[in-house]
Amino acid sequence: MSHSGYNEMLGGMFMAGGLNTEMARLSHRDVRQRRRAIRVLFDLDIPRALEAFVPLLDDNDSWFQSKSLEAHRKWAVESGIESLKPLVEHRWIDANRCAANLLSQFGTESEKYANILLEFDDPTCQRKAAASLLQDSENLELAQRLSENTDYQIRKLAYCSSSADKELRSRGINDSNNSVKEAVLRVIISNDEPISKQNIVSLIECGVDSSLLSKPAINLGGDVFLKLVDSCPSNKNLQFSKVLSEMCNDVDDEQIKNLIEAGQLSIVARWLRGRNDSKSDALLWQFMDDDRLPTIEKARLLERLIGRAGEPEINAHAVEFASRCQDTLLKVTAENLSTAADELKI
Repeated sequence: MSHSGYNEMLGGMFMAGGLNTEMARLSHRDVRQRRRAIRVLFDLDIPRALEAFVPLLDDNDSWFQSKSLEAHRKWAVESGIESLKPLVEHRWIDANRCAANLLSQFGTESEKYANILLEFDDPTCQRKAAASLLQDSENLELAQRLSENTDYQIRKLAYCSSSADKELRSRGINDSNNSVKEAVLRVIISNDEPISKQNIVSLIECGVDSSLLSKPAINLGGDVFLKLVDSCPSNKNLQFSKVLSEMCNDVDDEQIKNLIEAGQLSIVARWLRGRNDSKSDALLWQFMDDDRLPTIEKARLLERLIGRAGEPEINAHAVEFASRCQDTLLKVTAENLSTAADELKI
């Protein structure tokens, strides 16, 4: 027998008089009696006891008030949607918030009280009510109405809900709040919905999370991805190179060419690491003579070639480069590469 089944059986045995007695003790003048009754009723775990906890919402002792809220959280769902009525109608904001937090557990049954709480002048009540109304809903009119709310969290819920359509989401990425824009953008990308160049450029200018914009910008083509790169600090270069690795497979790709032409060699250099094809090799050695790429990035490219030291072309380039290189770090790194190649021959 399950724990709840056992408790119901025990409750049935106790209900003849004991349960009612303990419920009655919650209004006893002796505080010790009331505290004992609360412990017994919680241990017994019978949802019908909830009705005896409702008057405690008005108790002068905050401890008893908190136990009333705890009882509602414990038994409200099993007791039915009307168990929220005392919480919703109470003047105590904590009671209202308790009801708001329980709404989603009632599904569509919560609509009446959710609409009431949505009108409360309290962000928690409003947000929980909006989330409850939007859950598993296909109500575009509701989503449109909530998308005009002054609270950005409620607008976010509306734009990202299953009730929103493409047109509403396209409005969402032009919201005044970046958090809303980013949330909507995630949904749009997940749904594989198109994003216009104008929207992407606008999002770049607003400082939206660049990690969300990289793939749409590359897919769009042209100079949009370059605009994104130019707008971000250099510490985002690793992120950009990872996206390039996922989406660009050739040195002749438009985005690779744009980055090289614009002098964004560090991003391309990171993209080159681990690549193993003739065109990538040619670009790597071309970068060794390009002053726009920092020395440390060049050294890292050479270090990544150690695993290919046994390849004749790699060794020949390393020897040739070391023979004419004036930079100590690069010269030593290239010599180490050719030494590794010689050791493999032994």
